[in-house]
Amino acid sequence: MKNSGEAADLSPIPDRRNRYRSMSLLDPIVEIRLAGGPLYLLKVRDLSSEGAGVVVRPDSNLLNMIHVGQRLNVRLILPVNYKGPSGHYRSRVEHITEISDCPYKGHRVVGISIVEGPGFPD
Repeated sequence: MKNSGEAADLSPIPDRRNRYRSMSLLDPIVEIRLAGGPLYLLKVRDLSSEGAGVVVRPDSNLLNMIHVGQRLNVRLILPVNYKGPSGHYRSRVEHITEISDCPYKGHRVVGISIVEGPGFPD
Protein backbone atom coordinates (compact mmCIF):
# COMPACT_ATOMS: atom_id res chain seq x y z
CA MET A 1 0.00 0.00 0.00
CA LYS A 2 1.26 3.43 -0.92
CA ASN A 3 1.90 6.06 1.65
CA SER A 4 -0.58 8.93 1.38
CA GLY A 5 2.39 11.29 0.94
CA GLU A 6 3.57 9.51 -2.25
CA ALA A 7 2.38 10.63 -5.66
CA ALA A 8 -0.15 8.32 -7.29
CA ASP A 9 0.80 6.52 -10.52
CA LEU A 10 -0.86 8.64 -13.23
CA SER A 11 0.40 6.77 -16.27
CA PRO A 12 -1.86 7.23 -19.28
CA ILE A 13 -4.29 4.52 -20.31
CA PRO A 14 -2.78 2.57 -23.22
CA ASP A 15 -4.38 2.98 -26.65
CA ARG A 16 -5.93 -0.36 -27.63
CA ARG A 17 -6.97 0.55 -31.19
CA ASN A 18 -5.50 -1.76 -33.77
CA ARG A 19 -5.37 1.01 -36.40
CA TYR A 20 -4.19 4.61 -36.34
CA ARG A 21 -7.03 7.11 -36.00
CA SER A 22 -6.63 10.18 -38.15
CA MET A 23 -8.23 13.36 -36.93
CA SER A 24 -8.55 14.86 -40.41
CA LEU A 25 -11.30 13.77 -42.77
CA LEU A 26 -10.22 11.80 -45.82
CA ASP A 27 -13.21 12.66 -48.01
CA PRO A 28 -15.81 15.40 -48.07
CA ILE A 29 -18.89 14.51 -46.03
CA VAL A 30 -22.48 15.66 -46.42
CA GLU A 31 -24.66 15.95 -43.32
CA ILE A 32 -28.38 15.60 -44.02
CA ARG A 33 -30.96 16.12 -41.29
CA LEU A 34 -34.58 15.50 -42.22
CA ALA A 35 -37.59 16.45 -40.11
CA GLY A 36 -38.61 13.48 -37.97
CA GLY A 37 -35.59 11.47 -38.99
CA PRO A 38 -32.05 10.80 -37.86
CA LEU A 39 -28.94 12.66 -38.89
CA TYR A 40 -27.22 11.14 -41.92
CA LEU A 41 -23.47 11.57 -42.51
CA LEU A 42 -22.54 10.40 -46.00
CA LYS A 43 -19.22 10.49 -47.84
CA VAL A 44 -19.18 12.34 -51.14
CA ARG A 45 -17.92 10.10 -53.93
CA ASP A 46 -16.78 11.11 -57.39
CA LEU A 47 -18.27 8.19 -59.32
CA SER A 48 -18.74 9.60 -62.81
CA SER A 49 -17.77 12.36 -65.19
CA GLU A 50 -21.20 13.91 -64.55
CA GLY A 51 -20.34 14.90 -60.97
CA ALA A 52 -20.13 13.68 -57.43
CA GLY A 53 -22.85 12.12 -55.32
CA VAL A 54 -23.43 10.32 -52.06
CA VAL A 55 -23.59 6.53 -51.85
CA VAL A 56 -26.49 5.12 -49.85
CA ARG A 57 -27.12 1.51 -48.85
CA PRO A 58 -30.21 0.06 -50.55
CA ASP A 59 -31.87 -0.70 -47.19
CA SER A 60 -31.33 2.80 -45.78
CA ASN A 61 -34.41 4.64 -44.49
CA LEU A 62 -33.02 7.76 -46.15
CA LEU A 63 -34.20 6.41 -49.50
CA ASN A 64 -37.77 6.26 -48.15
CA MET A 65 -37.57 9.87 -46.95
CA ILE A 66 -36.26 11.60 -50.09
CA HIS A 67 -37.36 11.86 -53.70
CA VAL A 68 -36.11 13.43 -56.92
CA GLY A 69 -36.78 17.17 -56.96
CA GLN A 70 -36.91 17.45 -53.17
CA ARG A 71 -35.09 20.39 -51.61
CA LEU A 72 -32.74 19.62 -48.74
CA ASN A 73 -30.67 21.63 -46.33
CA VAL A 74 -27.27 19.98 -46.22
CA ARG A 75 -24.03 20.73 -44.45
CA LEU A 76 -20.85 20.11 -46.42
CA ILE A 77 -17.88 19.19 -44.25
CA LEU A 78 -14.55 19.38 -46.08
CA PRO A 79 -11.25 17.84 -44.97
CA VAL A 80 -8.42 19.97 -43.64
CA ASN A 81 -6.44 21.65 -46.48
CA TYR A 82 -9.28 20.99 -48.97
CA LYS A 83 -10.14 23.82 -51.35
CA GLY A 84 -13.66 25.14 -51.14
CA PRO A 85 -16.12 26.42 -48.55
CA SER A 86 -17.60 24.15 -45.92
CA GLY A 87 -20.98 25.14 -44.61
CA HIS A 88 -24.72 24.90 -45.00
CA TYR A 89 -26.26 24.73 -48.47
CA ARG A 90 -29.74 24.55 -49.87
CA SER A 91 -29.72 21.74 -52.39
CA ARG A 92 -31.97 19.63 -54.59
CA VAL A 93 -32.04 15.86 -55.16
CA GLU A 94 -31.33 15.46 -58.90
CA HIS A 95 -31.39 11.67 -59.19
CA ILE A 96 -31.37 8.43 -57.24
CA THR A 97 -29.65 5.77 -59.31
CA GLU A 98 -28.75 2.16 -58.60
CA ILE A 99 -25.04 1.43 -58.98
CA SER A 100 -24.42 -1.56 -61.22
CA ASP A 101 -20.66 -1.97 -60.88
CA CYS A 102 -18.27 -2.61 -58.00
CA PRO A 103 -17.33 -1.70 -55.32
CA TYR A 104 -20.78 -0.24 -54.52
CA LYS A 105 -22.87 -2.66 -56.60
CA GLY A 106 -26.51 -2.62 -55.46
CA HIS A 107 -26.15 0.65 -53.54
CA ARG A 108 -27.78 3.90 -54.72
CA VAL A 109 -26.02 7.09 -55.66
CA VAL A 110 -27.97 10.21 -54.76
CA GLY A 111 -27.04 13.16 -56.95
CA ILE A 112 -27.47 16.48 -55.17
CA SER A 113 -27.08 19.90 -56.76
CA ILE A 114 -26.39 23.05 -54.78
CA VAL A 115 -29.13 25.65 -55.14
CA GLU A 116 -27.93 28.24 -52.62
CA GLY A 117 -25.10 28.61 -50.14
CA PRO A 118 -22.88 28.55 -48.24
CA GLY A 119 -24.32 30.01 -45.08
CA PHE A 120 -27.85 30.58 -46.31
CA PRO A 121 -30.08 32.72 -44.10
CA ASP A 122 -32.49 30.88 -41.80
